[in-house]
Amino acid sequence: MEKFKLLLIAFLIGGLSTTWAQSKVSGIVTDSQDIPIPGVNVIIKGTSIGTATDFDGNYEIQAENGDIIIFSFLGFQTKEVTYEGQTQLNVQLTDDASQLSEVVVIGYGSVKKSDLTGAVSSIDNKTLTEQKKTDIGQAIQGRIAGVDVRTLSNKPGAPLSIDIRGNTVIKNTNAGRDGISDDAADDLSKPLYVVDGVFFDDINILNPADIQQMDVLKDASATAIYGARGANGVVIITTKNGIEGKTVFTYEATLGVRSATNIPDMYNGDEYVDFVEKTLRSTAWKGLFQDGYIATVEDYNDIEVDISREIKDTNEEAANVANRRYTDWPADYRHTGIQTSHNLGMSGGSNGLIYNGSIGYLSDEGVVGIEGYERYNLSASLSKKVTDKFTVGLKTYLALSEREEGSRELFRSTLRLPPTVNSFDPDGNVILFPDDQDGRFTNPYYDANGAWRTNTRSLDVIANVFLNYQPTEWLSFKTQFAPNLKNTRFGEYRGLFTKSSRNDPSRIQSHYDASFKTSYTWDNILDFNFDISEAQNLKATLISSLYYNQLEWSNIETRNFDTDAYLFYNTSAGLDVRAYNTNYRKETLASYAARLNYSILDRYLFTFTGRYDGSSKLAVNNEWAFFPSAAFAWKASDEEFLQDTDWLSNLKFRLSYGESGNDSPVSAYSSFAFLGGSDYVFGNTHTNGVDVNGLPNYDLTWERSKEVNIGLDMGIFQNRIRLGLDLYRKKTVDAILNKTLSNITGYGTAVGNYGSVENKGIEVTLNTVNIQTDDFRWTTNLNFAKNENQILKLDGDLDKETYGSHGVLQVGQPVDAIYSYEVEGIWQIDEAAEAAVYGNFPGQYKYKDQDNSGTIGAEDKVVLGSVSPDWIGGMTNTFTYRNFDFSVQAYTRQGSFGHSEFYSHFAPYQGDDAKFNKIHLDYWTPNNPDAKYPAPEYGHPGEWYYEDLSFVKIGNIGLGYEFQQPVLDKVKMSSLRLTLNVQNPFTFTDYKGPDPETALQNSYNAGYMTKTVLFGLKLSY
Repeated sequence: MEKFKLLLIAFLIGGLSTTWAQSKVSGIVTDSQDIPIPGVNVIIKGTSIGTATDFDGNYEIQAENGDIIIFSFLGFQTKEVTYEGQTQLNVQLTDDASQLSEVVVIGYGSVKKSDLTGAVSSIDNKTLTEQKKTDIGQAIQGRIAGVDVRTLSNKPGAPLSIDIRGNTVIKNTNAGRDGISDDAADDLSKPLYVVDGVFFDDINILNPADIQQMDVLKDASATAIYGARGANGVVIITTKNGIEGKTVFTYEATLGVRSATNIPDMYNGDEYVDFVEKTLRSTAWKGLFQDGYIATVEDYNDIEVDISREIKDTNEEAANVANRRYTDWPADYRHTGIQTSHNLGMSGGSNGLIYNGSIGYLSDEGVVGIEGYERYNLSASLSKKVTDKFTVGLKTYLALSEREEGSRELFRSTLRLPPTVNSFDPDGNVILFPDDQDGRFTNPYYDANGAWRTNTRSLDVIANVFLNYQPTEWLSFKTQFAPNLKNTRFGEYRGLFTKSSRNDPSRIQSHYDASFKTSYTWDNILDFNFDISEAQNLKATLISSLYYNQLEWSNIETRNFDTDAYLFYNTSAGLDVRAYNTNYRKETLASYAARLNYSILDRYLFTFTGRYDGSSKLAVNNEWAFFPSAAFAWKASDEEFLQDTDWLSNLKFRLSYGESGNDSPVSAYSSFAFLGGSDYVFGNTHTNGVDVNGLPNYDLTWERSKEVNIGLDMGIFQNRIRLGLDLYRKKTVDAILNKTLSNITGYGTAVGNYGSVENKGIEVTLNTVNIQTDDFRWTTNLNFAKNENQILKLDGDLDKETYGSHGVLQVGQPVDAIYSYEVEGIWQIDEAAEAAVYGNFPGQYKYKDQDNSGTIGAEDKVVLGSVSPDWIGGMTNTFTYRNFDFSVQAYTRQGSFGHSEFYSHFAPYQGDDAKFNKIHLDYWTPNNPDAKYPAPEYGHPGEWYYEDLSFVKIGNIGLGYEFQQPVLDKVKMSSLRLTLNVQNPFTFTDYKGPDPETALQNSYNAGYMTKTVLFGLKLSY
């Protein structure tokens, strides 16, 4: 009413200028999460008139029309708003990443970013959610220097590989999955994930909307507080907490479509017929050389071939060719997938009680068959300040997810089937074996509709119950108990009309695997924080920690079903029992740690950390080890001789050394020998028995990493340009791996500390504010990282060991080196005589004779490259104009070299290849001698599908609009934002497969790279 009277008086006076009319304006100031901010300074620009927001973020001030009201608060970007006469003016402040006062979680505590002595990178909720990615791994891809995030599969819900500062683990065997099926083998080099104090395995199930902050500890001084758990880096994830004040409700939703992109260029009908003809011609032409004749280009052109050798009359194939009536198998089975998500949150509190809760749902459909992923998330946090000294609280997080991979053959089948064969007969009936000439494939129609199911369902529950006691300002004690329960069920069913069953009921397969994991962490933390003098501060943290992990799992496989109705839920209906098994594993880790932070003049910062760990996984007398670290930081910009340097905003130097341990390369009980099942024959009697399975290692001890890090943090021109630079060298000694034993021992391998690895590199982060005006802002975030990895030592006679078809462990080479023959080119017709010396023909790969022996053998194999990239990087440009914002994010992996599983199936270089469709490549013929790839059918006599897997991807293009306050007032909202994101729209690479990131994955169970267009809505009350 008072506001109405003021307006009425101003109207009646009439003669006064509106610039003289003063009104009372009020509102609420919130952060990017719509949480009220107390203590915000609210000032009329150019005057001394000002106020501050109260505990609930409310303010009230007198203003005149045209006044500029300034809202400022430490840690947020200052905002200026022109007053236009409204009585209610709510303002949302944006986090200011340039403010060095932001808090960074460093494990068992936190510090201001300006006080960091180690290499730590942080990402807030805004960054994690702005691109609307479905999981955290995707959200940080290309955003943090030194963190390599790689997609392992393009199917919805697939896991990702995350490496921090390279790979320290020497791995020469394929690790199992403890009975639980998955896309990828164990990632032994993955970092430690800590979610609200809980050691966690699968961050894929977390909802990015529930995360308040992610902190990545990279160097050994930062990770040393986690001792044996931190050798591969630590990722600390903090879920949201409430803030005392009025209850705030938020709702966020997305709706979009997924479609296949970067589709491989397979032969169309006419191209396939031409390919068959050229393949048969090449085979016949090669035969002339085998007969001792030096064939020419003219001989090649004169060869007459009969494509009916491959193009049969079956299913009217010959008629299809004659009439150019072809089937586009890949296109027929690709479709658009729908992706949608909903997140509802609530937070607030009063009288010392603070609460936060949210519920989320995600549905993500694939683009082939029945692939899809669903996830439900529920989070809640509650804390109560019982007295001035006691605070109790509880955080819980629940995730229920179900991933349907569908058929593991569908993608490959649709690409391999020739376009000349039919899917349906003339009467419209599905042809069970459309490719009768080979009989290798059943019709993809059945797999696409669920004949083959591969389904994983997981329930994850984590919690953190804590009590905090602070008897004095300088002393506090916290005890927290954090349990983690994970229940996983994997089921696979291959029905009657799948490739493996082939219309034979006795071949129908049902697999059912189940696991139940129970783990907990109990931490007791004692913190000291006091000033020794006016210029000196001491902080100390003492920790005792106990970690327990128990896993039980079982699996069963049966066959021979009389119906397809059971799927994998009724394995007992299968009359043929093929496998059944139950297992149990337990491991514990006890730890004692201390961290000391000493500050002189808030300018010279020292950090000392030590952790004493004991692991049940190691040999009895080697369970315990101590891991120390020390770090120093100098805030040079705070020195008096730099105080008058106007252009320098911040300058800090960092130096650290630390050691951390690792027992992850071994499973529980690895130091012991086991008894395994074995069959015996006594006379004519067959009986079951046991034998010793594996050698014990009573010296098995910790793998230990020792790292030196030199860092620089600098800001210039009022922090409009901020640079972060880190140089590091990490040496891992006593590396754990499986050593191949001589057959005379009776054992294949033995686990031990048999190696040493080095990683060294550079990381650069550059953040710039390129343009800043009242209405327009352009910022750029760049990151670059280069890591060099090599094996320094392999124990005894283990100086070089090959594994798999293209891997090698060799001193001086990377741990993931690719080992094969070096290609010098392609044999040409005028080199026929020289090629014959090596048993080759024109059109085949010319392998380098490394030892000049005149033959090509295993001794001629060399290291060709490594799977790990030479360097990785990312760039994000953000443009803001008034209420609009636009961003483009790109990331790259350069120098990755590996074995393309896709090429091994779809490049035209193996026997009877003309029966299957192939990828369109530049292959050699006598008429095309400068081709990149050898002749079809016979072009390479050995293993060669190695490709440069470098790429640049545009990860996201985003557009957003924030509604203005007058509109929000009408609908009684505090914020409303609309977004449009195009995820993964463009990929730049020379690789011809579906995705260079997943090229190492077998084409069995592969999928298309996808582009997602998402519309988003976010609002709060």
